Amino acid sequence: MFPTKGLFRNVFFQPYNDQNNVGIRVAAKDNKHLVQRLTLEQTVKQRRCVNSLQWNDTGNLLLSAGDDRRIVIINPFTHKNVVDYKTRHQTNIFCAKFLPTMDNRIISCGADGSILNLDLERQKETEWNFFTCHETPCYEIETIPGDPNTFLSCSEDGTVRLYDLRASNLCSRYKCRDHILINCDTPVSTIAVNPKNPYELAIATLDSTVRVVDRRKIILQDPTDKIVPECAFTVPHLSHRSYRITSLSYSSDGRNILANYSDEDIYMFSTDKDPNITAVANDYLENPPYPPPYRRIRLRGDWTDTGPLSEPSVDTERDRIQSIVMGQMSDILVQILNTPSLRSAIMHNWRPLYSRLTRQTLDSVQINGPNNENSNLDANNVEPSTSTDSGQETEKRKKLKLNERCPGFNDFVPLQPVKAQYKGHRNSRTLIKEASFWGNDFIISGSDCGHVFIWDRYTCEIVMLLRGDNHVVNCIQPHPSLPLLATSGVDHDVKLWSPRLPDIGFSQEMANELVEKNKLMMEQSRDTITVSPTLIVRMLNRFNILRQAEVLIELNEMRRNT
Repeated sequence: MFPTKGLFRNVFFQPYNDQNNVGIRVAAKDNKHLVQRLTLEQTVKQRRCVNSLQWNDTGNLLLSAGDDRRIVIINPFTHKNVVDYKTRHQTNIFCAKFLPTMDNRIISCGADGSILNLDLERQKETEWNFFTCHETPCYEIETIPGDPNTFLSCSEDGTVRLYDLRASNLCSRYKCRDHILINCDTPVSTIAVNPKNPYELAIATLDSTVRVVDRRKIILQDPTDKIVPECAFTVPHLSHRSYRITSLSYSSDGRNILANYSDEDIYMFSTDKDPNITAVANDYLENPPYPPPYRRIRLRGDWTDTGPLSEPSVDTERDRIQSIVMGQMSDILVQILNTPSLRSAIMHNWRPLYSRLTRQTLDSVQINGPNNENSNLDANNVEPSTSTDSGQETEKRKKLKLNERCPGFNDFVPLQPVKAQYKGHRNSRTLIKEASFWGNDFIISGSDCGHVFIWDRYTCEIVMLLRGDNHVVNCIQPHPSLPLLATSGVDHDVKLWSPRLPDIGFSQEMANELVEKNKLMMEQSRDTITVSPTLIVRMLNRFNILRQAEVLIELNEMRRNT
C-alpha cells in the first residue's frame, strides 16, 4: 500500500497512484513546514473595506465585496481585477457568493436585508433583481454544493430563508413569508451547509447556541410543530451571558464544526451523535440570562484598540485623555442602554430609512423601468385586492397559514460536548470574523489585533502568525485546493498569501506576547458597546423633544393654577 500522509511521500509516489495531484495538494496544506513559510504574495487594492471573500469552485477566481457596494472578481494568479461592477445595493454588502458551477451568477446581501440575484452576462436585465424579504440586516448567504438554483440566507429578523431561483428571480413584498424555511424566534448571526450532506444546515443564534437541522424534515413536518434539531452545541461556561457567533465552518468531511464566538474563543464540535449523551432540557436555553450592564462606550469608526500596534488601555491615561463632555455623554448613554424603558424610547423606529427607500426604488423600477421578463412580478408577489372572490381569498389564507410556521426550536435534545478550544486571537470589534479549516490539520482565523492566527487542529497550539491588516482581519478564505490564502479586513485591499519564505517565519516569543495582550484587551472590551454618531445625535434630539414636552406641560399647569 502506498503511504497517504506526508508531502515528500506523496511527491515520491505521485506518478503511480495520484494522476490528479489530489494527494499532493492535501499534503501541502497539512504540512506544518509550508504553513510556517506563508508570507504575503500580493496586495490587491480596493476602494473600501472588504467584508466578503469567496473562491469559485475551481479556485481560479476570487470574489470580493464590501462597503463600496461593488462586486469585484480577482484573478489570484495575475493579481488583476477581472470584473468591477457597481451594484444597486443601497447599503454596504456583507456577503457575496458565486452560485455553484456558474461563475457569472452572483448572490449578494446588504445591511438593509436586501439580496441581489445578479447575472454578470445580463447586467441590465438583472441589476434590480432584489429579494427584500428580510426585515433586518442579512449577514450570511449559503449556497448548496452543486446546485446553482437554490441558496439560503439568515438575518437578525430571526428567519432562515430558502430561495429557489427557478420559481422566482426577485421579490419586493414587505414582510414576505413565502421563502421562510425556519423561524428561529431569535436573531440568526450565521449559517453553514455541510459539504458532504447538503441537507444538513448549522444555524447560530444569539443565544450562543449552534443547532444542526435536516432541511428535508423541516419541509415535511407540521408547520405548527417546533423544530427538533439533529444535535445542538453550546459552551457550558458561557451560560452567564449571550455571546454572538460570528462564523460557522464545516470540516471537509462534514463531521466537525468550528464556531467563532465574539468576545470569546473558537470552539470545535463534532456532529457525530454520541449515544451516551442523554437528551435533557438545557436550563440556559429555557432561561437565557440578561445581558450584562455596559461600562464603556466607543464611537463607531474608532479603531484605536485594533491592529498590531494597539495596546491595553490604562484607566488613569484614559481619564486624562477623555474630555469631561465625552465622559458625561458616556455616562448618559450607559444609563440609557442599561434602562430598558429609556432604551426603547430612544430607539423607537430604529429601523434605518434606507430599508423603505430600497423598496420604494424597486417598486418604481418595476412599474416604470425597462420592459424585460424579470421586470414583472409573479403571482406570488402581488398583494391581494379587495375585489378577490371568496374562493381565491380562502386559498391565499391557507397558503399564508402554512407559511406562518411556529417559531423556535424544541431544545430537548442532547448537547454535544466541546471537542477543542482555540485561544489567543481577539474577536470583539466586528460582526464578521471568520474561522476556517486549513486542510485537515490546521485551524485559521482573523483577529482584532490585525493578525491571522493558525493553530494545530489537534494540539490547539499556535503554529503561525501573519500580519494581515493595520486594524482587523475579518475574512479568511483558503483556496479550495492549493496552499493559497486570501484575507481582508478594515484595510482597503485583499491580501493573497502563499508559502514562499525560505525559512520558518514563526516566533513563539512573539506569539506568547500577542496572546497575553489580546487576552487583556478582550477582557477590557467585553462590556463595551460601539455606538454611531447618528445615535448620539438622535438621542440629543429625542432629549430636546422630551424637554420641550416637559416645558409645555409645566406651562399648562401654571396657566391652570392662575
